[in-house]
Amino acid sequence: MADHGWRQSVLRRIGMRSEAMAKLHPRAYLLLTTILALAGFACLALFPLLVMAGVAGMYSALVNIPDIAWTRLLVWALVTGLCGLVTWRIARFRPPLPAGAVVERDQAPDLFGLVEDTAEQYGRTGVDRIVMTGGYQLDIIKTPVTALPVWSTRSLVIGLPLMQCLSSQQFSCLLARRLGQFSKRSNLLLNWLFGLRDIWPCYQTAGVGADPGLLPVRLLFSVYAPLYTVVSTAAARLDELQADRYAMEVCGDEEVLETITTAAVHHLFLREKYWPAIRKLGVRQAAAITKTNTGIMTVLRAGLQEEKIGEWLDKAMSMEQQWNDPDPLLVQRLDNIGHTRARMHAHTGELATEDYLPASGQHIKAALENLPSSGYSQAQPWSVRMAGLKQKLQSALHSTRAGEVNQGIE
Repeated sequence: MADHGWRQSVLRRIGMRSEAMAKLHPRAYLLLTTILALAGFACLALFPLLVMAGVAGMYSALVNIPDIAWTRLLVWALVTGLCGLVTWRIARFRPPLPAGAVVERDQAPDLFGLVEDTAEQYGRTGVDRIVMTGGYQLDIIKTPVTALPVWSTRSLVIGLPLMQCLSSQQFSCLLARRLGQFSKRSNLLLNWLFGLRDIWPCYQTAGVGADPGLLPVRLLFSVYAPLYTVVSTAAARLDELQADRYAMEVCGDEEVLETITTAAVHHLFLREKYWPAIRKLGVRQAAAITKTNTGIMTVLRAGLQEEKIGEWLDKAMSMEQQWNDPDPLLVQRLDNIGHTRARMHAHTGELATEDYLPASGQHIKAALENLPSSGYSQAQPWSVRMAGLKQKLQSALHSTRAGEVNQGIE
């Protein structure tokens, strides 16, 4: 714990200095971050280079046959053998694809059609696969198909709760935002730096518990990957702001404003109300609910009624930037698209899941349910488990509200 706290303290200082540098000297910051990004490729190339250096060292030790430098020969042979093993393991390593329920075209043809049509508007190809998760997210994650992260598989990772909380129009706007961001028409460098934030941590956990030959790579990236993630945070925020501008190319100004605001407020509400209520449940109950977040829209509609929206908007607009958060503040995002005031309305219409996952919704929920989770038993049927879990969730939420009322009275 002490070691973890020390590392976090060092990373925090580095992150805050990087952020200050990005504000005062943006070009110098981007140059520094680019050099640091290239250092990751150097880390992977280190072991093959040491193999070549070892071969050259052994050759030089054997040049003078009568006076062979045996000590130097043995040292270089050891270096060559060890680095050769690591190089071979690196060449065979393939980072895992993002986990979740893989959606096939025949399960959600409308969703695939939306992705392809939106990508076409930016003059780029779509994605290679679509994956549903139990989180509140909509991301494109690149996974290298070779040892070096040059060519990648692009996975569109969509959180089922996000589709359960947004209208079809809002979901389409967020999708356009993300696909536009990865079209790289005007943000080539920023998006490259942004994408590496998901790639380098893959090497930090390469072959854990299964391949000791990758241990040197894990040790190297256990230092490098967190450092790069922290230093590149400011660049990630700039790329997210660029994504908002991309959304305005295919969506209306007011539509982008309300979508950005709604997504930010929903995320804040879930983080401060929904997830704490979930954590009050036992480990198994919480794990089962967070698989598919059944009932999440009911909770949102109850907590974000029209008379309460203003309170949550003020809270979202007054948030302070955290040093390790790659998402820019809502007030910055609105200013970036030419607005000063947030706008959001209580949602009462159809949800994105009803339009884009009408037939496959239950299939995806079942697939998410079957994903492995620690401390989670699948002995009971889904319907039986969820009946009791909904009651416990409602009780936890009622106790949270009662606590707030008591605090207000005091």
